[in-house]
Amino acid sequence: MLRSNDKLKKSKPTIPACIVVGVTGHRKLENEPFLAKQVQLTLKKIKQLIPPLKNTPLIFSILSPLAEGADRLVAREVLKISELQLEAILPLEKDDYLKDFKLPESKAEFEEFLTQARHTKKLPSAGSRTEAYSQAGRYVVDHCDVLIALWDGKHAAGQGGTGEIVHYAREEKCPLFWIRTDDGARITYEPGKGLSPQSFQELDEYNSEAVDIRKIEKKAKDHYRLLLDQAKDAHFSTHNLHEICEWMLPYYSQMDILAMRYQNLYFRAGGLIYALAAAAVAVAAFQALFLPNWPRIILIEVAFIVAVLIIFWLGNRQRWHSKWIDYRFLAERFRSALFMAVANINVTTMHPPRHLSLSYSSHDWMVNAFSSFWNLHPQLQGPDSSGFVGLRKFLLTAWIDDQIRYYKSTSQRHWRKHRRMSLAGYILFSCTFIAAVLHVLPVGSDLFHRLFAFMAIVFPAIGGALGAIRIHREYLRNAERSTEMVRHLEETKGKMKEVQNLESFLPLVREAEETMLHENEDWRVVVRFHELEPPV
Repeated sequence: MLRSNDKLKKSKPTIPACIVVGVTGHRKLENEPFLAKQVQLTLKKIKQLIPPLKNTPLIFSILSPLAEGADRLVAREVLKISELQLEAILPLEKDDYLKDFKLPESKAEFEEFLTQARHTKKLPSAGSRTEAYSQAGRYVVDHCDVLIALWDGKHAAGQGGTGEIVHYAREEKCPLFWIRTDDGARITYEPGKGLSPQSFQELDEYNSEAVDIRKIEKKAKDHYRLLLDQAKDAHFSTHNLHEICEWMLPYYSQMDILAMRYQNLYFRAGGLIYALAAAAVAVAAFQALFLPNWPRIILIEVAFIVAVLIIFWLGNRQRWHSKWIDYRFLAERFRSALFMAVANINVTTMHPPRHLSLSYSSHDWMVNAFSSFWNLHPQLQGPDSSGFVGLRKFLLTAWIDDQIRYYKSTSQRHWRKHRRMSLAGYILFSCTFIAAVLHVLPVGSDLFHRLFAFMAIVFPAIGGALGAIRIHREYLRNAERSTEMVRHLEETKGKMKEVQNLESFLPLVREAEETMLHENEDWRVVVRFHELEPPV
């Protein structure tokens, strides 16, 4: 365990690439041994869809309702692959579902699969048994990366049948491997949308990032000590906290370090581009007004422009902007997930609301990376009613209050920078006006006239650069957004303090998580279109 005086395992945190395989098919199959071989071949074909990954292990996860026939056959074959995750999707309550399986051997096999399942999800009650089966099949399609169907190609005999689920998968553009049970088990692949090679490549690029393991270790330990102290002050049991921190903090620390690295590169590059552009204007004006017989001085302006183009090219080639917002998204996802794990709340893949659909897609690499990581989390015993008061105080102190302080500080910092840069712009505008007036008045020497002309040309360029930086970094909008987040979190905190039992408290914990993650989604919409651009 990660104790305050322990050393972290000195290996770089690596997130595996996970392919979620769904299954649908008939309950009665002929020649199962041959079909099993075709399933094995299909799994190899699925692997071949993924580009070679240098630093990322590849694992399979399977979603299966574990009905007789195809559901269990595919699950059985995938379970033979190491580092496998099985999620059982139950359309009915377990005891009711068992009635579908007549033979004792079938019931025993079902129970054995459940013991191997990392997660078991009971779907909401449906109006009828067939509606429940249809709901389970659609859930599998909606939550898998690729669907394996053992199907004879005929239309479904009733609701929830294999034909209906295959039709739904085609409508949803879910990648489909169809093993034809009526045609020698011939395998047909329908690509659909999903299994994007780019998503896997970007995850591999993340896992390839060079980060000093000592910095990760220090950041994780510092964060752990703080959480441990806050847990003790809240009289909250630290048993699960040890395991959760050991599991999550190295990953969160690495993401936070990388997000800060690329944020700094992006901001510095943007500031330097606008500063060099203003400097190029100043050089051209100085040469024309003071050294007209020295045309080679313009080469300095050329050098500045070349430097701008190099910075622009380098930043876009190395994706400083997209890496910053992607790594920050992932870091914030992990930050909230740590506290959700403490409360033993399962975190599902979030789908952005329609008005935030520009933020991210459920198929983006960082969303899949988080799902892959989360599915490997250790099985922990959840909090009970006796520990409710300690849990509430710990989450309020370590999470909600911490985020309120962060957003207050962020709001004040952005307001301060916005006001300072706005004031600088007003001052430069005023100086430009004065310089322009003095330039046209018949007072002073020729040198003064040229100096005033220089100021009238250069000051607007400097003011423009400052204004561009201010807009580029969205100081005003981020200040207002942070102020609004403080208000939302204060309201959530008030609700949390009022509830008196665990059952009423846990939905508020999820509400707080969704508030923070939706704020992060909104932030991504704001900044994603602020890529580095040449100042034209």
